[in-house]
Amino acid sequence: MEKKTMNIKQICISTLTVFAITGITVVTPTTNAAAKRAVAPKSMRGTWQTRLGKNRVEKLKITKYTFSVNDYKNGKVEGSGWMVGDKKDKHSTNPFNGKPMYIKKDKKGYTFIGRNVMGQRWHLKRVTHKKRQALRDDGWAYKSFGEKPVVSYYYRVK
Repeated sequence: MEKKTMNIKQICISTLTVFAITGITVVTPTTNAAAKRAVAPKSMRGTWQTRLGKNRVEKLKITKYTFSVNDYKNGKVEGSGWMVGDKKDKHSTNPFNGKPMYIKKDKKGYTFIGRNVMGQRWHLKRVTHKKRQALRDDGWAYKSFGEKPVVSYYYRVK
């Protein structure tokens, strides 16, 4: 009688285990290999720069799937800069390495671009400034922290 009870317990436990694993598999969302990546608007793609001071510039590079920021002093990269939207590079020291790029347009024609974390998104709009095409950064991050907005213009680098 004990053998039958043991076998019934084993069958019940095995059956419950199979149902539990099946339930978890059905409920867990699967990742699609062809998941959509954020795509930067064509009008914003390219390399753009603004002056930060004497011999210092900040460059934004926007490609179809990436957004990167670097500071330059006397033509040389200063600091490590960062990039989002690219595939993970195991040799990169970029803290945002492999993170998805965030793109969202607002009602005023500005595009949030960067990483989906406060303070790591640019609020840019394509405009004409001083008879040149430019990206206008309206200092959105400053506004949200209650400080005086700092408006910057990034001009295309040829």
